[in-house]
Amino acid sequence: MSSNERNGSVPVPAPIRAALIALSSAVDVLQRADWSCCGDDGVLAVVRAVEVQRRRLPSVDHCLVSELEVRSVAAKHLLRGTPHLLAELLHLDVNDARARVRAAADLGARRTVTGGPQEPVHPATAVAQADGAVSERHATVITRAMHTLPRSLDPDVVDAAELTLADHARHLSPSELSRVAERLVAHLDPDGTLTDDDDRERRRDLTIGRQGADGMSPVRGLLTPACRALLDAAIAALARPSAEGDVPDPRVAGQRHHDALAGLCTQLLATGALPDNRGLPATVVITMTLEQLETAMAARTTAAETAPPCSVLTSGAGGLGGPPGRATNPDGATARTASGVELPLPDALRLAARAHLVLAIFDRGGQPLYLSRVARLATPAQRLALYARDRGCTRPGCDAPAAWTEVHHLTEWRAGGLTDIANLALVCPFDHHLITDTGYTVRLGDTGRIEWIPPAQLDPTRTPRINSLHHPPVLAQLERSNPALTAARTAA
Repeated sequence: MSSNERNGSVPVPAPIRAALIALSSAVDVLQRADWSCCGDDGVLAVVRAVEVQRRRLPSVDHCLVSELEVRSVAAKHLLRGTPHLLAELLHLDVNDARARVRAAADLGARRTVTGGPQEPVHPATAVAQADGAVSERHATVITRAMHTLPRSLDPDVVDAAELTLADHARHLSPSELSRVAERLVAHLDPDGTLTDDDDRERRRDLTIGRQGADGMSPVRGLLTPACRALLDAAIAALARPSAEGDVPDPRVAGQRHHDALAGLCTQLLATGALPDNRGLPATVVITMTLEQLETAMAARTTAAETAPPCSVLTSGAGGLGGPPGRATNPDGATARTASGVELPLPDALRLAARAHLVLAIFDRGGQPLYLSRVARLATPAQRLALYARDRGCTRPGCDAPAAWTEVHHLTEWRAGGLTDIANLALVCPFDHHLITDTGYTVRLGDTGRIEWIPPAQLDPTRTPRINSLHHPPVLAQLERSNPALTAARTAA
């Protein structure tokens, strides 16, 4: 509990403030407890009791999140939704915040149109969670299973299924419960005849997860039958094993399918048939420094490979030169694409094998960056330069990559603003309204980064802020601010 909440400076009703103080005090006591005086049975009893309370807390969270939704608090704070409000308030990843909002929608109390109370969508699971009998993972297994049930099932059958799963959850682990849920869904629709086109359209999904530390990205989803048929036909020819002489294809089926998907995207991008994306042709836009380019080129071999069309942004003049090929990457350096992907430099060079180079200073390529009052809309060349400088939406805390953004005039065009790089910034469509409608000031700071200054009602000091998500501090900056990091790295 914060000091402001504890001393009453935040307007929290007295009974709720007292409960928060009691909760904080109880945790303090348990943190400082001397467990050596407690026997084995006593420790086990405390473990069970603490787990019960841990499992109960999400039900409180559901109530609070539901209240935030009903009151539209996010809109009052000029944020695009409750997930983004929670992410900024609690320093969560937006995906984690979205999961909390979804859980509150399924398990939190609701209100009728007239404002009266209404039970949760999955009441038996909500009761079990409020009792501390099931964990968040148990609840997730149940809500996902309920989501997969055909909408044509009788409501009484659906309610009975949810009650059955909630009862089993009190005695099974999440993994065991997941198997029970699968059998229950199969029992209710054994032949799949109850599932119709509406169910399939509702459940269709394709999600590419966040890059891991190794650069790899997980993929998950559900394809409709039509989409599966199209994908099978498109990939079949490219996924066939290919042998070189007497050497068989060393790739397993999954690797061939991966490479076929990459080949399919390569061929599709090369056709130029895809629609433009915010003023730019469909292409892979890669940003790297001139130093990175020169280092990678020095280490590259001469094994030629094909690649899709792409644009490579560098900070100075020069071309790739020489035949494309593989390169080592001893320092683990990466370039960055407009969609936010961190790309190892050897991969970037292979993609750039058939690229046209676009410099961060574009005037050498004949594309003017400074158009004065001649044109209102940014040119493709200027947008590419903004991709290199801003990398994504410039509002602090927004993770939208450059490919999702619009170009904003810092000094509005109607107020005499120029269509010059120094007067332009990347902003996602939602955050664009914060500038035009709600009093935010946006400017180019002395560091070359775009600064956002909140209106006085949000920040009385009106302190300029930058978005560090697209420009994380490098190790050298962290070491300058914390000498202990330098000592630890040297010792290692």
